[in-house]
Amino acid sequence: MKKGIATLLAAGMIVLSGCYGSNACFNKLHDWNGTLGNKWLNSIVHFLMMWIPVYGICLFLVDGLVLNTVEFWTGSNPLASGDSYHETDAQGNSIAAVKNADGTMSVEVTAANGEKANLTLQRDENVVRALDAEGNLVAQYEIEK
Repeated sequence: MKKGIATLLAAGMIVLSGCYGSNACFNKLHDWNGTLGNKWLNSIVHFLMMWIPVYGICLFLVDGLVLNTVEFWTGSNPLASGDSYHETDAQGNSIAAVKNADGTMSVEVTAANGEKANLTLQRDENVVRALDAEGNLVAQYEIEK
C-alpha cells in the first residue's frame, strides 16, 4: 500500500513538473508579512512561519497541488485575481493594471498631460485583444507558439 502511494506521488510529480504557476497563495502571505511593521517584526514572523511550516503548506500543498494545477488547466489562478501592477516612466506617463476574476485585465493608461485611456485585455489561447470602455476592439495581437 505504501509503495503504491509513493509510486503515485512520484508519477504525479513527474507528470505535473511542467505545471509552474504564479504561487498566488505564497506570494500573498509573503507580501502580508512585509506589511507588519519594522524589519525585526517581519523577520521574526518570517522565521516562525518557516518553523511552523506555514510557508511550506502554502507553497507545496495549496499552491503546488491545488491552485497552480487549476491555473495550468484553466489559465487563471483563483487567488491571483486582484493582483495589480503600476509603473510610471521618467516623462510622467503611467500604467496601472488589475487582474479581474474572469481572467481579463483592466488597464488604465495615463499620459503625462493627464489624458486617460481605459482598456480591457482578453486572452484566448494565442490571441490577445484590447477592448475600449465600450467593448470595441482596439487592437489584437497573435502570439506565435
